[in-house]
Amino acid sequence: MRIHWFSPLPPAHTGIAEYTRRLLPSLRARAEVTLWTTQERWAYSLKRLAEVRRFDPRALPAELREGAVFYNIGNNSQYHAAIWEAARQAPGFAIMHDAFMHDSVAHSYQVRHDRPAYLALMQSLYGPRGRRDAEIYWEGGLTIPQMGRRYTCAPYILDTSLGAVAHSRMAARALRREADLPVIEMPLPYPARRRPAPHDGPPPWRLVVFGYLGSNRCLDQTLTALASSRDPRAFHLHIYGDIENRAPLLAAIERLQIQDLVTVHGFVPEVDLDRALAAAHLAINLRFPTKGEASYSQLRIWSHALPSLVSRIGWYAELPEDAAAFVRPNALVEDLAAHLDRYAAAPARYIETGQAGHRYFVETHSPAKYAAALIEMARHAHEYRDRWYASLLADRAAEALAGWFDPSTFPAYAGHLGQAIRLP
Repeated sequence: MRIHWFSPLPPAHTGIAEYTRRLLPSLRARAEVTLWTTQERWAYSLKRLAEVRRFDPRALPAELREGAVFYNIGNNSQYHAAIWEAARQAPGFAIMHDAFMHDSVAHSYQVRHDRPAYLALMQSLYGPRGRRDAEIYWEGGLTIPQMGRRYTCAPYILDTSLGAVAHSRMAARALRREADLPVIEMPLPYPARRRPAPHDGPPPWRLVVFGYLGSNRCLDQTLTALASSRDPRAFHLHIYGDIENRAPLLAAIERLQIQDLVTVHGFVPEVDLDRALAAAHLAINLRFPTKGEASYSQLRIWSHALPSLVSRIGWYAELPEDAAAFVRPNALVEDLAAHLDRYAAAPARYIETGQAGHRYFVETHSPAKYAAALIEMARHAHEYRDRWYASLLADRAAEALAGWFDPSTFPAYAGHLGQAIRLP
């Protein structure tokens, strides 16, 4: 079995690169894997498990027709724009790490200052209303969250996909609603480690936030909640990862006068982040708004049996009640401050949520099961591909014949035509 795997690779600063690195041993045990990247450098250790090759999305190799192709799709155009373009050239399976892609798609046009192409895309996907909202958004009249809630841009990303993999019920529903292709829901994989020791100990308790820290990670609300808790000095907040807007973060820390309660570490190597999580007492892993993603960060938190606070939205709202402590999106500061106060009064209650989260994680997020499911999809790639080409032929034939029939009766003719072409 041959697998072509398009993904960011370590040391790229993205969780999807780490997802690929951690999944690769289970995938490689079942198939011959070629990793495809546009990066100029990647972790040398990957070569022990798979061949690594660079690709140009404008000139994809013919060998992609052999075996099954998987495209890892995320919401950061820096790492995924070339993969989106490749996915639109050669049919394959899309692993949708994010279902709500509008802001990333729009950003790819904004950096090129290509307003006409962006407006044309939105009109082709969503009609006159999509174009009107796109015009307003381009001029600053609609925000990223407002557009993201209305338009996923999934039909654009999945235009030539044979099928899609989603990691949450919310994402699977959104993709099935907008894309006419098979969507399979599977829990995001992460290898388990030995059962960690409980995260107990005296104050000051170490709070940790990590990952790619964009506007939806609620850092401002987290700082405000820390400052407004009953005993802020019982905690110390450590912030790890690439920060989208560092200056406002530092200004908020100074404005709230909590400089000695917060340490901004920035991006650190994986081994250093693991040490930090092992030594932490409570993780804060918020998303608002959500883009339909499952959280690789949350799996990493659970792998350490670390207690965590999460937003009750999207994938996080699907989690068991005892696996994390929840924060309402419309009451972020209030709920965060209340959790900090409750933690200070009774840490043991939160420690148990970390242990329950670890049990759930081990039972649910097995890389071996995930890899086996992908291989099963790959075995049927030719069937998916035949179905896709039949659908394409049906659509083109219907377009060619549209002028030959009365508009009121054409849908019935088109339906019969499509059914005939798709028959095995």
